[in-house]
Amino acid sequence: MEKWEGEASAKLPTTKADEAWSLLSNFCSLHLWLPGLVETCRKIAGAEGQPGCVRYCTSPPGDDGKPVIWAYEELLAFDPARRCFEYKVADNNIGLKRYVATFRVLLPPSNGEGGCRLEWSFHCDPVSGWTEDSLAAFLQTGIEAMAKKVAETLQVTAFADGQPLDMI
Repeated sequence: MEKWEGEASAKLPTTKADEAWSLLSNFCSLHLWLPGLVETCRKIAGAEGQPGCVRYCTSPPGDDGKPVIWAYEELLAFDPARRCFEYKVADNNIGLKRYVATFRVLLPPSNGEGGCRLEWSFHCDPVSGWTEDSLAAFLQTGIEAMAKKVAETLQVTAFADGQPLDMI
């Protein structure tokens, strides 16, 4: 049977890998890092950061007030030392079957570049109404938005940390 695979990535040129991981490692906080794409992300079973944790994610609602996209996702592996986790989509309304994804925060190459890189890879069965490239492009849009939000959050935090309290 045919299997789709894809990968999306985004660079954070001034963000250390540990800084990005500290923000993105909470499996049930996807809505904080993908505003506009993910409206709800909440734990419904298990313990945060432990295999078996299940999150429920939804997109913003459509005209009928119901989420356009929803998914139940189960954490399969969580490795803070390597700054990565793996999860599967257990149930959803867009036709993902046997979808498994890995999210990583990677160190820069040893060529003197700074910062870090976010990487989101997947494999799944073909999805009706999508192409392999369109699914990868969807993830690319998401990871670019995530990188932008992380950079903005760290910039605001750095600004706030450097200012007298009465100016914040």
